[in-house]
Amino acid sequence: MKHWDAKRDSQLSYCKILKTNINVTDMEHTIAYITRNLDALKGDYICVSNVHTTVMAFRDKEYRRIQNSAAMALPDGQPLSIVSRKRGFSEARRVPGPDLMPKILELSQEKGYRHYFYGSSEYTLAELRKVLVKRYPKLQIAGMYSPPFRELDRQEDEEIVRKINDSGADFVWVALGAPKQERWMYEHRHRVNGLMLGVGAAFDFTAGATKRAPMWMQKLCLEWVFRILRNPRRMLPRYLNTNFAFLYYVHKENWALKKAKKQGMHIAMIGHKRIPSREGGVEVVVEELSVRMAALGHKVDAYNRFGHHVSGKKYDQEYGWKGRKFYKGVRVYIVPTFRRSSLNAIVYAFFATIMALFHSYDVFHYHAEGPCAMLWIPKLFGRRIVVTIHGLDWQRAKWGNFASFVIKFGEKMAAKYADEVIVLSENVRQYFADTYHRQVTYIPNGIGRPALREADFITEKYGLVQDGYFLFLARIVPEKGLHYLIEAFGKIETDKKLVIAGGSSQAMEYMEQIHRMAAQDDRIIMTDFVQGQMLEELYSNAYAFVLPSDVEGMALTLLEAMSYGNCCLVSDICENTEVTEDKALTFHKGDVEDLRRQLQYMLDHPEAVQEYGSRSADFICGKYNWDDVVDQTVALYRKVTNKGVPGRQRETE
Repeated sequence: MKHWDAKRDSQLSYCKILKTNINVTDMEHTIAYITRNLDALKGDYICVSNVHTTVMAFRDKEYRRIQNSAAMALPDGQPLSIVSRKRGFSEARRVPGPDLMPKILELSQEKGYRHYFYGSSEYTLAELRKVLVKRYPKLQIAGMYSPPFRELDRQEDEEIVRKINDSGADFVWVALGAPKQERWMYEHRHRVNGLMLGVGAAFDFTAGATKRAPMWMQKLCLEWVFRILRNPRRMLPRYLNTNFAFLYYVHKENWALKKAKKQGMHIAMIGHKRIPSREGGVEVVVEELSVRMAALGHKVDAYNRFGHHVSGKKYDQEYGWKGRKFYKGVRVYIVPTFRRSSLNAIVYAFFATIMALFHSYDVFHYHAEGPCAMLWIPKLFGRRIVVTIHGLDWQRAKWGNFASFVIKFGEKMAAKYADEVIVLSENVRQYFADTYHRQVTYIPNGIGRPALREADFITEKYGLVQDGYFLFLARIVPEKGLHYLIEAFGKIETDKKLVIAGGSSQAMEYMEQIHRMAAQDDRIIMTDFVQGQMLEELYSNAYAFVLPSDVEGMALTLLEAMSYGNCCLVSDICENTEVTEDKALTFHKGDVEDLRRQLQYMLDHPEAVQEYGSRSADFICGKYNWDDVVDQTVALYRKVTNKGVPGRQRETE
C-alpha cells in the first residue's frame, strides 16, 4: 500500500485548469484524505469535476466561484488528469464519482459511517437501496430523498435539511446533475451537517438504471462517445458544445503559459534569513513567492543568510555551505555574515547586494526595512528595485538605538529610491503617504486551506488534548505582547493550558523574563520552535489562538490559525483587525485586564468560540490567496521592467 507523507496531506495541491482549481490526487489518496479529515470536512462539499463542468465554470464566473470554494474539486474526467500531468503534476490521476462512492461505501461497513442519498428519481433510489443492501449488508443508510423537479420553497428546504441532519449522516451524496448539484451544495454548506459530494450519474450507474462505458473507452477518453451513442438527442449538443470548446480553451491556455515561461524574469530575493524556514513571517513569504514564481517559469535566486537553522543540524547540512544549491526550483546562495551580532542583518544585506550585482537580474526584491539600507547600491547601477515592507520594524522593542537608526534609514531609502513599494496593511500604506508622500501598493500575504490533524504527537509529548489549551505561536520578542498574555492567563481559573510555541530572536533578556513568568504557572507549556506535524496538530486542536501584539506587519500565524478554523483573540491594532474584520475577538492593546476579561468570556461561552471558529476558515481562505499575491507581485515586476506579458493567465474579475 502506498503511504502518503504528512507534508503532502497538510496542504492540498491543485492544477488550475481554465481558472478552476482541480485537485492533484488519485483514488487512494482522496479516500485517505477524506476519511482522515472527515470531522473537519463535515458541513463542506466536494465537487467531482469533468470537462463539462470545467468549461461551464470557465464561462460562468459565479459557477466558477462555487467550484473553487469547494473543499476539493476532484478530476472525474480523464482529460483533466491528463492536462494536469502535462503541466508537471505527474501524480495526477482520475477520481470518478461513480468509483469513489462504492469505495467509500465499502469502507463504511467497517468504519460505521452513515449515508444519505439526495437526488435522482424515486424509482432509481428504490433500485439503489436494493443494490446497496445486497452489496453492502452492514452499510448504514441514513435516508434517501428524491426532490421534485422544481425549486423547493423555504419551508420545504428547511424540512429536508432537518431530516438530513436528524439522520446523523456522515456523508450526503448529491445526484442532481451539473450545475444544479454544485449550486445546491454551495447553498447548503454549513447548514447540512454531513460532508456533501456531488456525484452526478453515480446513483444511476450503481442502481443499474444506466449502463456505464466499458473501461477501455474510459481510458481512451471516449466515455463521451458512449454516452452520445446511448442518448444522442440529449448528449450530442452538450458534448459538441463543451468538448471541442475545452480543447480550444486548453490549447489557448497552454500557449499563454508557454509564452509566459519563455519571457520569464530573473529575480533576486534579499532580506530573509533563509529558505526553507519558518523562523518568521518574512521567510514564509519569500518561500511562497519564490517557489510559485519558479513554477511559473521565472528564474528566482534567494540569498540566504549564513547561520544556524532553527530546525537543527540536519537542515544546516542540507541547506548550508556544502548543501543543496536549489530548493524547489529556486537557486539558493549562502551569504556570509556574523553568527551572533546585531549587525549580522546589515552585513548580510551588504554582501547579498554586492553578490547580486554580478548577475543580470530584472528585479532586486528586498524584504523588510533593514536590508533596504543597501538598495541605493543597485540603484546607482540602474537596477530595478521592488521592496516589501513587512512592518514598521523600527517600532519593535528588541532593537537598540543603532539598529533602529539603520532600519529607519532603510525605510527612507525604500520610500525614496525603490521603483515600487509593497505594504501588507492599509495602516502602513497610510503611514507612507503621510510620512513620505509616497504612493505604495497594498498586496497582503496569502494562505492555503490546510487539513486538520488529530492530537497525536502533542498528546504523547505534552499531554495536550483537543480544545484543552489556548495557543500562542510567534517569535518570543517584546512586541508580540506575550507578557500580557501570561499575566492575564494567571488571573483566570481554568484547567486549560496555555501553550507558548516559538523561538527567540535577538531578545534573550525578554526570553529569560518569559521563562521566569511561565515557571510560576504549571498550566503553561513552552514548546520552543515547532514545525511540521507538531505545528499542524497544535493549530488543529487548540481551543483558541491568542495574538496580543503591540506591533505587527501582517501576522502569518494569525492567517494560519484562522485557516485551521480557530477562534482567535487579537489585540486591536489595525494590522490585526484588518485581517480578522469581525471574525475574531479583540482586546485593547496592552490592557491586561481587558485581555483577562476576553479570555474569561471565551471560557464561559464555548458556543461563541465555536461560532467564531466555524466562520474563520472559509473567510480567511477566501480573502487571502497565494496565487493572487504572486499574480499581483509579478504584475508589479512587469510594470517596473516594462515587460508587459502577465505572469500567469490572470482572471480579470
